[in-house]
Amino acid sequence: MARKDEEKTSCCEVLTVPPTFLPLFPDKKSILAGLPGVRSECVETGMTNFLPWIDFTLENADEIWEIDELEEKKFYHYLNFLEVEGGPPVFAVELCAFEDGTQMNGYSLILRKEDLRRLRTGHLVYCRSREWDRERLTRSLNEKALIEYERDRLSEARELIDTAIRLSANKCSYLFNNRGLICWKMSNTEQAKQDFLESISLDRDNGDPYFNMGLIYFDEADYERALYYLRRAAAINPMDSQFLTELAHLYLELGQEDVALGLFKQAEENDPGDSQVDFHLGYYFLYKKMKPRDAIRYYRQGLEKDPEDQFALADLAVAHWIAGNKRKTRQISRILQSKPRLMPYTMSRLVYLNVQIGDYDSALEYYHQALDQTEPFEPEWLHYNAALVYAKTGRPKQALDTLDLAVRVGGEAVIKRAKSDNALRELKAMPDFKKLIKHNSRRGNR
Repeated sequence: MARKDEEKTSCCEVLTVPPTFLPLFPDKKSILAGLPGVRSECVETGMTNFLPWIDFTLENADEIWEIDELEEKKFYHYLNFLEVEGGPPVFAVELCAFEDGTQMNGYSLILRKEDLRRLRTGHLVYCRSREWDRERLTRSLNEKALIEYERDRLSEARELIDTAIRLSANKCSYLFNNRGLICWKMSNTEQAKQDFLESISLDRDNGDPYFNMGLIYFDEADYERALYYLRRAAAINPMDSQFLTELAHLYLELGQEDVALGLFKQAEENDPGDSQVDFHLGYYFLYKKMKPRDAIRYYRQGLEKDPEDQFALADLAVAHWIAGNKRKTRQISRILQSKPRLMPYTMSRLVYLNVQIGDYDSALEYYHQALDQTEPFEPEWLHYNAALVYAKTGRPKQALDTLDLAVRVGGEAVIKRAKSDNALRELKAMPDFKKLIKHNSRRGNR
């Protein structure tokens, strides 16, 4: 029960209104007995020695208890355990809440179990140890979600990260960023954007969600928005070579080669071991500048740093083929085919390479493997290369059916390629080919 304190404390006269649940502040002798490690001169002035403890306890309480047994008032006890959790000695601060505000009602050093028991009645509003347990569980669920994400077990990953977000006492930026990554990989791009934006709103000094938003808009060819988010990520952390490399990649797409090369140079200086600078330059010179020998040079430099990168190996094989180094292409293809697990990008390149080499059975084998993936890479060109195989091996009906799939996905780009491709010469003479092209062109122009 609360008491109305009209007695003198050890330091000054205080009339406490409203009543308090706190015991009288102990005298010097009791303090020294309850805190054997404290020197006598440290508590010479009684309560005033403990004034600095008030703010610390309010900001770092181990427990907060609410008592509302009095009309129109609520009492809150902020407790800071000094030795053993749940037992004295405890420093306690009492707040009293009215309809029109809250005031500090007093503080005391609790040395007796019965006094502590009275303060720990009512409703437990906050418990630091429980919050730590909750945070540990939240982080564990997050780590498990990321493991499932890496294994492409995306439904399991989504369920784990959703549970982590529900469990977390405070909304955490990193949880929404990671759910965004999972949703993005599940092709739920709109949900991914919402999660990245939520992550940004919770922590505007974290570059990761800005970076991920930039990559989404880059994929969507919305270069203006991609530029905004990637520049923001690089501004937050200019030492992150990945941020700089992707921003440089975007500038290459925008035709600003000088700006891009400057950023690539800065990224390489920040992290000389980062192979992505070389790989991005290799890709640029191979597919944008049509200079396979320059591409080969950059891919080789990058593969010296990261010899297991399947993307770079696959593109190096393509570069060698275009440059006329067919023996090198076959060597690299065999290395890729020996990998126990192939990435969708690698499968796509192996379909193309095997078509070029003339190993049509292998091309179709990788084509079907690629289609079994959750998210095949550039499905329009997978279908197109399979159509080439069927056309070259005397299966015109399958060629037309597969070409139709390619056109449905890739639209005008595939139609343009098909019209100019000599490998489809016999197919183009067929009425069904002309009908397919005409029908899809009309559909695309509606």
